[in-house]
Amino acid sequence: MSKQALSAKDIEKHFNHACLLHEHGDLQEAVKEYKSLLSILPDLPQLHFNCGLALYELEHYQEAEEHYLSACTLCPEDPDIHYNRGLNFRRLDQIKDAADSFERAFQLGDHDLETYYNLGLCYQDLGEFSQAALLYDSILSTNPKHSSTLNNYAYLCHKTGDTQKAEVLYRRLLELRPEHQAARHMLNSLSGVTPDTAPLEYVEAVFDNYAQDFEHSLVEQLSYKTPLTLWERYCVLFPQDQRKLCLDLGCGTGLAGEQFSPYCRRIIGVDISKEMLTVAEEKNLYDDLIKSDITKYLSETRHSPDMIVAADVFTYLGNLETVFQKCFLVAEQGGLFLFSVEDSDNNKFEIKETGRFGHSPDYIRDLSQKTGWTLRDQHHSNLRQEKGKWISGYLFILEK
Repeated sequence: MSKQALSAKDIEKHFNHACLLHEHGDLQEAVKEYKSLLSILPDLPQLHFNCGLALYELEHYQEAEEHYLSACTLCPEDPDIHYNRGLNFRRLDQIKDAADSFERAFQLGDHDLETYYNLGLCYQDLGEFSQAALLYDSILSTNPKHSSTLNNYAYLCHKTGDTQKAEVLYRRLLELRPEHQAARHMLNSLSGVTPDTAPLEYVEAVFDNYAQDFEHSLVEQLSYKTPLTLWERYCVLFPQDQRKLCLDLGCGTGLAGEQFSPYCRRIIGVDISKEMLTVAEEKNLYDDLIKSDITKYLSETRHSPDMIVAADVFTYLGNLETVFQKCFLVAEQGGLFLFSVEDSDNNKFEIKETGRFGHSPDYIRDLSQKTGWTLRDQHHSNLRQEKGKWISGYLFILEK
């Protein structure tokens, strides 16, 4: 397409066609049209902006930023460009740049609640909690039923220790959305209600969102070494042992697999989170990776493992009787069951303010005996840090 060959009317026709393609969801063709027009009109901010929007919808965020940058340079006073650039920066995990873009949109007159909300999210991610709280309060004073704000503000208050306000916000959210499983679970953790398990939807969402930063956060920042310590305990009891089939329940990104796979001829990983499994797959540790709830998998599997590992999994299950029974049923005679639990002052199990479950050693020992397992090892361990303090727990090895 050359500028000389097109009249102003032709250019308008091509632009309208590109917009129509975009509107109807034919994003690839829309981008082609926008780029073709940009080849003859490179200084038209609307073209760069529209192209950025289409690329954002295609999840081509880095390329979208190139066009948003051009649009901002050519038309720096348009708040819509800055707002959408902010959304794109969030997708690129460039949170400070996203905050700057939302702030610029606000300064240019964009006082929409969604701009306030997205800026609040950025402040929250950046650890500027008081700034986020001010924005969330402002949103709720205008729209008390803004459910996304209620959800994130409740989590912020919960995280920063303002549990009384968090409980109020969770209750307000549940009045609007009684089906909100995460809010129900976290409210339970604050109000003394102990369910048998965390909702699957909640656990799946937590780890899908956490997958990419999981190992950096848990291992490097929180000093998490449970899979390594569990493996060391195993080596003390069973030196130079080789297992035929290891079942890694709640395998996550494969931290336990890294420790145990060299000692197993085959290893299968099971996890509820698709995103965690994607990270685990990149390590090439597992013979098979299966997306499933572990209870459902244990009910359906035809495998008979001689080792079952569940590192930092039972923090999302309260009542463990069904899992212990099912593990015992599928395990080969002489098979091992290795797992960790957070400690609990309750004589059985409890949900903590963190939303995780703790289990008492007495409960684990009694349940092991009840379900047929023989206790081979119990070891107190500092599982990981939280707010500068160690989380106390236990590692167990049972044998069938």
